[in-house]
Amino acid sequence: METVLRIEHLVKKYGRITAVNDLSLEVPAGTVFGILGPNGSGKTTTLGIILDVINRTGGEYYWFEKKPDKSIRKRIGAILETPIFYPYLTAVQNLKIVAQIKDLPDPDINGVLKKVELYDRRHDRFKTYSLGMKQRLSIASALLCNPDVMILDEPTNGLDPQGIAEIRELIKQIALDGKTIILASHLLDEVQKVCTDFCVLKQGSMIYSGKVEDVSSGVAMVEVRVPSGDIGEVLSGFEGATKVERDIHGYLVTMQPEKSAVDLNKYLFEQGITVSHLLTQKKSLEKQFLELLAESDHA
Repeated sequence: METVLRIEHLVKKYGRITAVNDLSLEVPAGTVFGILGPNGSGKTTTLGIILDVINRTGGEYYWFEKKPDKSIRKRIGAILETPIFYPYLTAVQNLKIVAQIKDLPDPDINGVLKKVELYDRRHDRFKTYSLGMKQRLSIASALLCNPDVMILDEPTNGLDPQGIAEIRELIKQIALDGKTIILASHLLDEVQKVCTDFCVLKQGSMIYSGKVEDVSSGVAMVEVRVPSGDIGEVLSGFEGATKVERDIHGYLVTMQPEKSAVDLNKYLFEQGITVSHLLTQKKSLEKQFLELLAESDHA
C-alpha cells in the first residue's frame, strides 16, 4: 500500500517548550488516519508543519515519498482553522473567489456543493448559514482542487449533535471516494466512529499507533444482572474470570481472552442461576486512551 505521508523524527521547539518531540509516523493511502490527543499535545502544530505553515526545528517529512513542492501541495486539501468567507456573498460566489486564489481554471463548484449537501442553498448568503453548514462549505472549499489527501483539524469543534453527525457522515463519504483523510481531534468518539487508523500524542510525543478495529479486540468484559440476590461469590468461582466487580446495576466480569459470555452463561446455568441481563463489552477507545495516558505517566 502506498504511503501518502511519512514523518521522520519531527521536532518543533518554541524556546524551552517542545511542542513536537521526535515524532515518526506513516499514513497509508486510502485510510482515515486520526491524530488523537488532549489539547496541547502537538496535533495542530504537526499539521501546520506538514502543510508548510509552521517551520520545523528538526526532522523530515515526505508526501507521496517525495519532499514537498508546489506540485505536491496541489494534491492536498486542508482546513486548519475555520476559513473566512465573505458573509454577504453566496456559497457560489465565495467558492469562485477561493478558486481564483488557488488558480483553478475550471473548478467544479456545483459538484462540491452537491457533495457537501449545500447545493440547494448555493445562492444563499454565507451569513445565513448554521455553524454546521459553514463547516461544510469549508470542506467544499478544500475539495475544489480535487485533492488526493484531506487534512481536517478538529472538524466538528463547536457543532451541535446534528452538525457533528452530518460532518462525520460527510467525512465517511469523502473517504469512500478514495481520498486519504488525516484528522486531528481530541474527541475519542469521533476517532472511533470515523477513523480506520490512529495515533495518540501526549506532550508532543507519540505514545501509541495502530488500527481502530484492534482496540476492541482481546479482553472483553461481561455485564451480568440477576433478578435478585448476591452472586458475587459464584461469579468469582468461574475459572474464565480474571476480575469481578460490583456496580449499581449488577456485576462486571473481566474475562480471560479465550472465554466468552456463552461460557459464563453456561456456568451460571449449571449453578442454578438464571440471569436477566448478559452483555459483552469490548474495550472502548476511551478506555484504551486512558490506559495509554496512564502508562505513559509511569514510563
